[in-house]
Amino acid sequence: MNDGWHLRLDILKRDAEQKILAPMRLHGWKVTIDRDGKPGEYIVMSAERGGLRRTFALLYSSATDNKIYQRLQAEVDLILFNGAPYHLESFTQGITMPVRAVADFSSILVEWNRETSPGKFAPDEEIDATTDEEEEGDSYRLLLSETPIEAVWLRLRQFHSVRLAQGMIEGRAARAGAPLSSEVLKDKAEGVAFALRNATDYFTASQTRNVSQRILNLYYGSMAFVFAEMLAAPMGPVTLAEIEDVTKKGHGLFTVDGATSDLQDIIVGAKRSGFMPYWMRFLGKDTAWLAKDAAKVPDDVRTLPEASWATLEELFARIPEISDLYMDIFSSPAGRLMPSHDTFANPGGFSSRPQERPTRTYAILTDMSGRMTRDDVAAFPGPISEIKKLESKGRQRRFRAAIDHAGLDVWWSALQIHRSPLGRTALIKPILKDVNEYRALCFTVLYALSIIVRYRPSVWRRVQEGDLDHMRALIEAFLAVVERVLPEQFLLSVTDSKIYVKQPGSFL
Repeated sequence: MNDGWHLRLDILKRDAEQKILAPMRLHGWKVTIDRDGKPGEYIVMSAERGGLRRTFALLYSSATDNKIYQRLQAEVDLILFNGAPYHLESFTQGITMPVRAVADFSSILVEWNRETSPGKFAPDEEIDATTDEEEEGDSYRLLLSETPIEAVWLRLRQFHSVRLAQGMIEGRAARAGAPLSSEVLKDKAEGVAFALRNATDYFTASQTRNVSQRILNLYYGSMAFVFAEMLAAPMGPVTLAEIEDVTKKGHGLFTVDGATSDLQDIIVGAKRSGFMPYWMRFLGKDTAWLAKDAAKVPDDVRTLPEASWATLEELFARIPEISDLYMDIFSSPAGRLMPSHDTFANPGGFSSRPQERPTRTYAILTDMSGRMTRDDVAAFPGPISEIKKLESKGRQRRFRAAIDHAGLDVWWSALQIHRSPLGRTALIKPILKDVNEYRALCFTVLYALSIIVRYRPSVWRRVQEGDLDHMRALIEAFLAVVERVLPEQFLLSVTDSKIYVKQPGSFL
C-alpha cells in the first residue's frame, strides 16, 4: 500500500537539494545524504569543509513525533524542518540541540563557513582553473535572429542527435553534482532525442493543418516536449518506457460539462493518477490532495477539491497574450496581473551594500481587464501584502502591493513571473492549486480542446460555424501563441539554462 511516504520523501529530497546541498557545494562543502527515515519523513545528511564536519537532518514538517527528535538529537548537530513551525515547543519538548526552519539555513551556512575560514582565504579545494571563466561565459546564451522562433527550433533540432543530447544531459548532471553512469546517459539521451523529434514533427505538421488538426498536433507535440523535459533532468526518469507506463493510466485530466454545454463553461480537472499528476510531481508539486477519480457528470464536480478544476473560460483568462480578445468576449475578471515597480512608494535609491538592500518593495499590480477586486488580487501566489486599490484612468485597475524579498537582489525574483517573447509580462493565477508553470497551463487548455475536437462534435461544430464562432477566433489566437511560446519555454526547461532569443538591435 502506498501511504504517500515515497512522494513526501521525493519532495523532501528536492527541497534538501535546492535549499541545503546545492548552496553548500557552491561554498566548497563536500556533502552526502547518509540515510532517510520512516516513520516520520526525514533525511540525515553530512558535510565537510576545511576539516570541519557537520551532520544535520531535514524533517518534512516540524509537526514530527518527539521520539524522532530524540533519536536525531543523538545523531546530528542540527535539526531543520520544512515549512512554517507548528506547535514547535510541544513537538521538541526535551530537545536541547538547535531546531531551525530550513528557511534559516543561509545564515547557518554563513556561520559554518566562518568557522572553516580563520584567515582571508577559504579552505583549499581541487578546482579546475578554467571553471570560473567558463561559468562566467556560460551564465546565459544569447540567440540573435531576424526570426527568433527559427533560432529556437534550430537549437531544439540539435538535440535530435543522440550524441548532442547526451552532452547536454551530462552537462546538466555535472552542474547539479549528480553524475550519471554511461548507461543511464545513453538511455536518457536516446529518449530525449526521440521525444524532441516527435515534438518537432507534431509542431511542424500543425502549421499546414486546419484548426482541428492543429489542436491535436500541438497537444501531442507538447506532451512529447514534456517527455523530453523529464528525461533530460538528472533526477528524472531514465527511459521513455517509464513515462509510457504512466500514460497507460490515462492523461490524468478530465473534462465535464459545467453550468451549460457551451465551450467556455466546460470544466477541466485533474485526478491523482495518470500523466498530468506524474508531471506535477516531477515539478515538485504535491498531488495527494487530488481526487482519486474523475468527475463523470456536472454534479460530481461539487465533491472535488476546489483547486483541482477550472472552467475553460477561467483558463483562457490566465493567458496574457490573448488578453485583448478575452476582454472583448467575456465579462469576467482576468487571471493575470502586470507587475511594475512603484516609483513613488519606494523611498531612496538602491544600495550596493547587501545589508542595506530593502527586503520589502512596493509594486504596482495592474489588472488590464478592470474587473478585479482586492480579494481577487489576494488570491495570487507569492509574498504579497498591503494590497491597496489605487485611482485608475481608463479601463484598467491598479493596485499597490508590498512584495517581501529577503535574501533576493530584486523584488520580482520573489514572484513567478511569466515573460513572453510576444512582449507580455504577467503574474498568472495558478492552476491546480499551485501549478504556476505557463507551459502546464497551455498543456491543460490543449488537452481540453483536443477532447472537444475528438469527442464533442456537437460543441465543436458550433465553434467552427455556429453561434460559438467567437470562440474560434480566441482559440486560433491561442494556438498561434502556443506555436511561438511553448518551443522556447521547453528549450529552457529541457536544457535547464538561461537562453535569450532576440532580434538584432533589441534589448536583452
